[in-house]
Amino acid sequence: MELPPCYNENRLVLMVQEPAVIFSYWELSREQWESLRGEHFLFLRLYISASSGEGASWREISLPPFTDNWYFRDVLPEQSYYAEIGYYGPEGEFYPLVRSNRVTTPRTRKVAGVARFLKADSPFQLTTGEDGEGVPEEGYSSADLWSRS
Repeated sequence: MELPPCYNENRLVLMVQEPAVIFSYWELSREQWESLRGEHFLFLRLYISASSGEGASWREISLPPFTDNWYFRDVLPEQSYYAEIGYYGPEGEFYPLVRSNRVTTPRTRKVAGVARFLKADSPFQLTTGEDGEGVPEEGYSSADLWSRS
């Protein structure tokens, strides 16, 4: 079965690629393109989400023709983002056509504390105590557990 070249949907998706990089891709339906009739330039806006759910526009890209993806580099770690594709009306107001999912970039700093691992008799079974429950033991990495099995 061959995949279709497009799905004729209005869709914008964000994906975190690295703590400082977000990848976006989109598709606009044939009907959406026809409604624009080539009279409007499209813009991709990236927003930082506020705790209230709304966001402040963080970056705006004037999309080159025939573009269907974009990398946002140097985004801030530990922030939530969403995006919109839209155009500007004659009075300068922004009209969004499609909105993306929300993503959160991971932290880039180390977490304080000690990592704890479970000691296993085999890669698939925990060491059991007298009560038959799994007994966590500190200081073993996954490679240590595998080599001991």
